[in-house]
Amino acid sequence: MQLRVLLLSALILTGVSIKAQAPVLHYFQSEGPFDASAYKHAIEEVVNIDPTALVGHSDDMTVLQVTSTSGLIESAYRTAIGQAGITLRTGSPDLAALGLLPTTDPDTPPVFVVSNDPTADLARYQTAVDQWNLAHPEQPMDRTPLHLTGK
Repeated sequence: MQLRVLLLSALILTGVSIKAQAPVLHYFQSEGPFDASAYKHAIEEVVNIDPTALVGHSDDMTVLQVTSTSGLIESAYRTAIGQAGITLRTGSPDLAALGLLPTTDPDTPPVFVVSNDPTADLARYQTAVDQWNLAHPEQPMDRTPLHLTGK
């Protein structure tokens, strides 16, 4: 009996640690382009509050991407970036409008793309599958992403 409890505890701890190590992406859009010096200061401020964070930028230096496994909330990163002197727009940027989501070729099947909004991810995928199924009735796809079916 004690072995079952020990085994169950080990499984729970393993599951929690795997979930805790999954990287989370946060995107922030600035009011205008920032220079390399401000970018360097933003990296320093973000790493000061989260040593596991990686900070990247868009080619036009208007969007920052923070990748982390620490689980900090978005407002903590927003505050740190603001302390570096970069003025951020409120809310999350529209990744599709910024061209940060991959474009789809009509001849390739839809791919589930993960962002910070699971509801929007699922809706975007299901819309793409519906369009695929209309264009390719001989190759229908299931609207439920494979990772959600448990197969």
